[in-house]
Amino acid sequence: MQTLDGAFQQVFRHLFVYNILWEDTEIDERFLEVGPSSRVLGISGAGCGIANHMSRQPRSIDAVDINARHLAISALKASSSREIKDYDEFYGLWGHGTHADPANMVDKATARMPRWIQRHWSKNYGIFAHSFHRRGLTAQFLTALRKLSGVDASWLRSLFAIPLAERRKVIVDRFTPVFRIPWVAAMLRSPLHLVALGVNYAQCDRMLRAEGVNDVIDFLLLHLGRVAETDLERNWFVWYAVAGHFNHDRSDAVPPFMRKDHHEAAQEAQDTDLRFHHKNIFDVLGDAGKNSWTHYTLCDAPDWMPHAVQGKLLREIFRTSQDGAIVLHRSVEEGSLPERHGLERHFLPMEEATEIATRLDRTRQFRRVAFYRVAH
Repeated sequence: MQTLDGAFQQVFRHLFVYNILWEDTEIDERFLEVGPSSRVLGISGAGCGIANHMSRQPRSIDAVDINARHLAISALKASSSREIKDYDEFYGLWGHGTHADPANMVDKATARMPRWIQRHWSKNYGIFAHSFHRRGLTAQFLTALRKLSGVDASWLRSLFAIPLAERRKVIVDRFTPVFRIPWVAAMLRSPLHLVALGVNYAQCDRMLRAEGVNDVIDFLLLHLGRVAETDLERNWFVWYAVAGHFNHDRSDAVPPFMRKDHHEAAQEAQDTDLRFHHKNIFDVLGDAGKNSWTHYTLCDAPDWMPHAVQGKLLREIFRTSQDGAIVLHRSVEEGSLPERHGLERHFLPMEEATEIATRLDRTRQFRRVAFYRVAH
């Protein structure tokens, strides 16, 4: 398994996989308590969470990722939130994925970014000439599934008024025959689809075991049933997947960093120190001393790790954290990660935040959206 996951990581780190973060940053913002004195260390993914911190004007943000393309996207999202003053221009860039003059835009938005990020965007600004939201492996998979299933924004809107129990059946019945087409089923079971999902072999095993199923297709159908029970009008993950774009009729139906109030607040984050590390998170932690960070946002990275590596991660967070620091991670498994490593007295569960966040998270991908407070 570790050999397979090592190969998976090498493939994943070199591909443009996804262009949005598949995590509900509105829920994160509610409980993370990021403020002007905060120092955040976060795994970036596609950067919606990193960009969202800008509206809280923290002292510093250290974004880390093994995937240079995702890190560059994260940098552009975060930096543009304070460098692009006109909201319509900013929303066009990220809400619609296009810009009339992308070359000039990236020059302006990356002026304070590291040279490697400036070089990246000087070569790749063209992805905003048409639609950024169509780029990346995940978007390509979703485009193919939309065409095969015959779903679009109109179909999605037709579901709003349907009772939940019936809506669940409508959605699952629509996709089941498509998922069962032999060549589609083979694609969905393939390693390439796992890469598109951002799920390595270890996490896939944990996911299937937690659901009591043996096949990723059965998991996907269960997942669709859970998604059917969310507020589809506001669920930007559903809109992105089913329509290929966001619901622009509602200002609260896009990731929070794209919203006008967040953009206005991010304009005041001129003194936030933004740092981007194209490294493994252990390299960044290893170079840091005590009291380095007040917040740690780990996405679902611990699910990718073997048991011993998970323990190492928690110990490094404890060593580098300020007392009272908040740790957020997502998992496809039940149970407390610190308890599994005998570290529960150092990572105190924020039980109410975890319960509410897990229940409300729109992605419905995770069994736990877990918050802990570090106790030295």
